[in-house]
Amino acid sequence: MSNEHSSMFKGTCILIFPALIGKKRMSLFETHIRKGGGNLCQFSDMKKGTCKPSHFVVEDSLLQNPANLEKTLKTYRGELKAVVGTQWLSDCIKLKMLVPTESYQVHFQKQSHSEECSTSKRAKLSSESETGNISKKITQDDKFAGSQSSSALTTAGEGNEIIIQELQKLADAFRNKGDTWRSHGYNKAISAIKRCGKVLSCYEDAIALPGLSDKMARKVWEILETGSLKVSKVCEDSKTIALEIFTNIWGVGPSTAENWYQQGYRTLADVKEKVCLTKQQMIGLKYYEDFLQRIPRKEVEEIALIVSSAAKTIEPLISPIPVGSYRRGNSSCGDVDIMICIPDHLNSKSILSQLIISLKGSGLITDDLVTLEKEGNQRKYLGVCCLPGDRQKHRRLDIFVVPKSEEATALMHYTGSALFNRSIRLLAAKKGFSLSEHCLNGGVLREGLKVLNSGYIIPTPNEESIFKALDLEYRPPEERDH
Repeated sequence: MSNEHSSMFKGTCILIFPALIGKKRMSLFETHIRKGGGNLCQFSDMKKGTCKPSHFVVEDSLLQNPANLEKTLKTYRGELKAVVGTQWLSDCIKLKMLVPTESYQVHFQKQSHSEECSTSKRAKLSSESETGNISKKITQDDKFAGSQSSSALTTAGEGNEIIIQELQKLADAFRNKGDTWRSHGYNKAISAIKRCGKVLSCYEDAIALPGLSDKMARKVWEILETGSLKVSKVCEDSKTIALEIFTNIWGVGPSTAENWYQQGYRTLADVKEKVCLTKQQMIGLKYYEDFLQRIPRKEVEEIALIVSSAAKTIEPLISPIPVGSYRRGNSSCGDVDIMICIPDHLNSKSILSQLIISLKGSGLITDDLVTLEKEGNQRKYLGVCCLPGDRQKHRRLDIFVVPKSEEATALMHYTGSALFNRSIRLLAAKKGFSLSEHCLNGGVLREGLKVLNSGYIIPTPNEESIFKALDLEYRPPEERDH
């Protein structure tokens, strides 16, 4: 805290009611009060008469029931000048000034004994009803991203852009280092911030978000206070930079990147000159810059139209659908994902083989990242495509062939996002189901992680039926971009 604000709490004597306020959060408040020149009061000091608090701070949620709060504080009511929520304290810290208490203060109303009893009874009945029904459902389901809309990120994302950018740096850095656990943790926090529907302005806002730990909330607070994270320096060291360069080559994962770094390689030039690359890595290196560029929606549509025309020439009953981030409504995509739905009686490999030959003949597909197997019923192709014309970039193209009977679950899976898919599958498992890109099964018995009985297939004619079976509100694709 700068010197110009070091006396913002001067002349105050603040007592913080500890109920529902964690130890770390309490410590954070107390530190700011002391640095701001304020005094801290304890209940024991009040009883002794050695201090009279000017501000009595309680957890904001306690302000929602003034009658109960008044009962709790009735012993001290005559000595309390202002009872305010923790938001007041957070705003003082954020604005670096002693904020007036009027809009934060709780105003107690006098009640007769009968009114007090009536209020207490209503509160009890309401609590029992909501806890037994709504709260229970919220606790079980709403913590899962799959049960929540991602649409709020459009409005809140811009206001929280700096927070998201700083956390994303760490998520990417840990992913490149092979620390998938920590990378996933940061991505979950980013998703929660995108979905929250409000601009975060203090520690209290962050810690209130489902899934954000105290440690992560403190990182958010640090970003709000300083504009960056001190620990983000981990993203700027020479090793992190080298690993990011290497993992941006298609076909190179964290372990390969780490191995190259240990051998002393640092740049793309080192890789070109000294490394024996696989076929996929050679293609990834060849189109390194192109693959890093986002693909505009219009270009995705042009590529999808060519694929669709070629597919329908092979079989008129085929239904090609652009999926992935395009179907989720993103303005640009990392690659082009196309799902092709075929009648159950057709062979997916035969259709896929004919389609790839046709697209190569037209010049759309320039390179294979996977080759079709000689045996089996292959359903997935990964390659590189490029639209005709000068200055066109090479793009990643993934094609998935699925039978009509699996259309709904496959469409949900290939639409994503990855976090949405993980979340809704976990939620399904919690409810005794099993969800995959192939089908939704009910009556699944598990013992821990072990599946004892795979259950039975539930008909899912469309995506809406999957949500309905899981007792969830339907979320269209644009609300799954977690």
